[in-house]
Amino acid sequence: MTDDLPIVVLLHDEGRSADQWREFVPVLGSRFRVVVPNLPAADTDTKLDHVRASIDGQRCGVIGHGTGGALAQALAAGGGVDAMVLLDAPRAPGIGDEDLASFDFPVLLLWGENDDVVPVSVAEELNDAIATSTLGLLPGCGHDLTEEAAATIAPMILEYLRARYLKVPHAHDAGHAHEGVVRIQLERRPPWVDLEDDERDDWFVDDDEAAP
Repeated sequence: MTDDLPIVVLLHDEGRSADQWREFVPVLGSRFRVVVPNLPAADTDTKLDHVRASIDGQRCGVIGHGTGGALAQALAAGGGVDAMVLLDAPRAPGIGDEDLASFDFPVLLLWGENDDVVPVSVAEELNDAIATSTLGLLPGCGHDLTEEAAATIAPMILEYLRARYLKVPHAHDAGHAHEGVVRIQLERRPPWVDLEDDERDDWFVDDDEAAP
């Protein structure tokens, strides 16, 4: 049943709605209980209360775009987050380097290389501050990756969360197959890029056993 699946919360950007994630929900729903709240026009604490209520205080993975990504950082700083994906997200107000350094769960940063709203320099600062993060830059894309590159990044995010959040071995089955080649520019190139599938999953499952 869906209620038995691990939770992933999708947090939209300011001025948007849950509809921002319409292309992501069917992809992520193959492995997760996807929660997509419509965030109120309110302060951060009120938004956090709204998000926590939507998941009944359960642990979760979180994906946030823009200001939704800033909210994701605030949610993670309060505990209960086991994986995070940030898309073109500013640093959350009140979240310092010590907070970011305390994140001991997997973090994927995906950025449009031409983002003029939240520039790549912000992504690089977050990547430097979060030891468990990997940064991917998408050439030719701006700020709105959910509109410009959904077909590219939705399956990529699913695979990342499968390996790092669920820690489930890769399976070439029809239910979870995604055709096509995804090419992005990675900063802090992770060891799994050059590994075979079985070795790559070993790295995802246990960082202590990662290949050099």
